[in-house]
Amino acid sequence: MHHPVYVFRHGETVWNAEKRAQGVLDSPLTEAGREQARAMGRALARELREAGHAPADVIVRSSPLGRVRETLALAAEEAGLLHDEQCFDHRLREMSWGEWDGLTGPEIEARWPGAMAARRLNRWTYEPPGGENYIMAVARAQAALDDIAALAAARPVAVFAHGAIGRVLRGLFLRSAEAEILDMDQPQDAFYRLHRETMARIAAHGAS
Repeated sequence: MHHPVYVFRHGETVWNAEKRAQGVLDSPLTEAGREQARAMGRALARELREAGHAPADVIVRSSPLGRVRETLALAAEEAGLLHDEQCFDHRLREMSWGEWDGLTGPEIEARWPGAMAARRLNRWTYEPPGGENYIMAVARAQAALDDIAALAAARPVAVFAHGAIGRVLRGLFLRSAEAEILDMDQPQDAFYRLHRETMARIAAHGAS
């Protein structure tokens, strides 16, 4: 992988603010989330400028879910990225919580007593009813990452995704242990540069 890969999470959503599991369901960005998306775009523009990359040369790959589409549109406008429907890859969608999608922690506990505690005991293998565990997510994320790495042999790549699947992508790139992947953060006001077997966190706050 000769060129960098930039990995983004979507900006804050209404359900993020309400502490609801989103999974493959959607809610719109809040105003704070829209500004996070714009700030990440401005920070990417600065990053590309300093690295000598033309924004039009960056290949975009994105989750097809609405909150990421909204983030991509705002960030791309600030950074000058070009993208179309061909950039959307279902393998980059968020991990599904299945029947828990759209619910808060207390709502899940009320309907499935003890389930949240059971998940906390083994977050890697626990499978919510009708949902995914990390083992399932790794399989599709690895396939997506392999294709992204092939693209990055020729040009920089910007990947717009989600919190959990973004952690998996970064962890696979770094060959991290399961526990390390689970402990990775999921910022909505920063993104990551993956390059030459290293990862750098790039803050978007105050980018201009």
